[in-house]
This record gives sequence, structure tokens and C-alpha cells, in this order.
Amino acid sequence: MSRFQIRTKLRSACSQAKYVALNTLAMRQTDTCQESFRKSISRATLNFLPTYFQNKYTRRATVIGLGTASAVLALGTLSPSASFAATIVGTELVLSVDVSGSITSSEFNLQRKGYANAFRNPTIQNQIAALPGGLAATLSYWSTNAVQSVPWTLISDAASANKFADAIEAVSRPSSGNTGIANAITFAQNLLDSNDFVGNKRIIDVSGDGRENVKSDTALRAARDNAVNAGIIINGLPILGSSANLDTYYKDNVIGGSDSFVIAANNFSTFGDAVAQKIGREVAPPPNPVPEPLTILGSLAAGSFGVALRRKYKQTPKDTTKA
Repeated sequence: MSRFQIRTKLRSACSQAKYVALNTLAMRQTDTCQESFRKSISRATLNFLPTYFQNKYTRRATVIGLGTASAVLALGTLSPSASFAATIVGTELVLSVDVSGSITSSEFNLQRKGYANAFRNPTIQNQIAALPGGLAATLSYWSTNAVQSVPWTLISDAASANKFADAIEAVSRPSSGNTGIANAITFAQNLLDSNDFVGNKRIIDVSGDGRENVKSDTALRAARDNAVNAGIIINGLPILGSSANLDTYYKDNVIGGSDSFVIAANNFSTFGDAVAQKIGREVAPPPNPVPEPLTILGSLAAGSFGVALRRKYKQTPKDTTKA
């Protein structure tokens, strides 16, 4: 099993501890640098990783220790020095929108209107308001390559959601090249890695009406897997009609990550309804109730026990007589 595979499996173990920390923080800002935060979690993964998980006790210590490291980092108690203050949000969302040559001007306007209307939808606005910390969102148009067309925006209520919708409608079409989904995913991942937010979930929302034709499908899957291994969820909104079985293609080559999904639009006329359904699902508040503070103390205590086990493991000489 590779380091990336192990890290991916352990991310799910630490997600609950991170959720506890983010909610307990209650939208209070911390001076934690986002990039350092994520790198620290990666380092914690490797530091808590006994060679080959040699027994069930060290496996348990690894999972508990990593979860606690994530919680402590999210609370800022191990804050690294930062050149800027990262904003804690519930979700980071990149809207990655196809503007390749197969999309006409009228179809582009339907796409743009669909995204704008989704953020003016009262139900979606209420969902965003219920997210701990709100939503950080940006919009990227792509064809052969991708560009960031609407900057990162913190959305926490109806007013900020309406402002984001206005920004979407104000941006013109940047290009009309080929269909570079792989480049779009890589660009969206860079947007997530370089922004000023720390979210409990990081999502790339890819919509388009065709298959990859800038790179190979193998390169597309590699771009997807690279994002998923970094803890990013990729959801798909294929627009059916011009490419046969495009929904299946998106399932096989585009989407990935925990609870990822595809919602297809039958055509551009129904795109707005599909977008509203998709974004509503992505910004839905977490179903779990906010745990009591005692839960955090228990997690930290368990983490200390995990650290102790790890130290004990490191101090124990390896039995070289066994294969």
C-alpha cells in the first residue's frame, strides 16, 4: 500500500475530529496558515505511521493520533507562524464550468444564469447560512485551459449569496477552445490549495457537455486521482445530448472522493434545475449534531494515549527473526 493510499484511508479517520474542532471553534478566526495547516496534517499522517501497521494496537494508535492532530491543528493550539489569517469555513467550493467551442453563446448564457439563480435560491441561501463558518466559493471557466473568473468569496447569508450571483452574471465568456477537463481539475485543485480558507470539505463542481479531448482519459483519471488523494471531492454535472453516455463517462473518469456524485442535465434548458439540485446537495449542512466539549477532551486524551503507544512502539527493538 502506498503512502498516498494510506493517507487517504486515514483522512476519513480524522474527519470527525476535525468536524468537532471546527464547530467548537464557532466561526472564530484563527491565525493558522492554511498551507501550513494542511502540510502539518500530512506530516502528522506520516509521523504517526508505524511501518506496515504491524499490529492492531499501533493501527489504533495511528488513527487516534492522527484524528487528534487534526483537531488540535484546526483549533489553532499548534498554530504555525502565519503571514496571513486563514478563514475557517464549512465548505470550499470551486464551480468549474465548461466554455469549450461546442457550447454556443445562448447555451453559455443558460449556464451562467443557472449558477446565478442557484445562489439566489432561498433554500440554498438558508443551507449556506446553516453551514458552520459559511461557504467559500469561486467560479472557474475552462476550455483547453482554465481561468478563475470570479474570485474567492465568503458566503454566509442571503446578501453575500446575492452578491456572488451578481458577480457570476457580470463576467463575460473568456474562451471557446477544446475540452480540457484534466486541466480544469488541476487548476481547480490549485485554487483550493492556494486560497485563504480552511474548509471541513473541499469540493470541485465540474460541469460540461463533452469528453476530454485535450489530453487522454488516462491523464484525466490521473488528475482526478491526484485531487482525491489530496482530500478533495469532485462532483459532476454532465449536459447530455451532444455526447453519448456522458453521465457514465463522468462517473468513470471525472468524479471521485467521499460521497461524490453525478447529477445530469438532459439539455441546456434544464441545466438551471440540475445546478440548483447539485449545489443544494453540496452545501447541505452536516447531519451530525455539534458534539459536547467533553467529546473533544476525550479525543485529546485518547490522542495522548496514542502518542504514548507510538513512542513505546518506536522504542521496542524489531524482531528480526520474523519475516
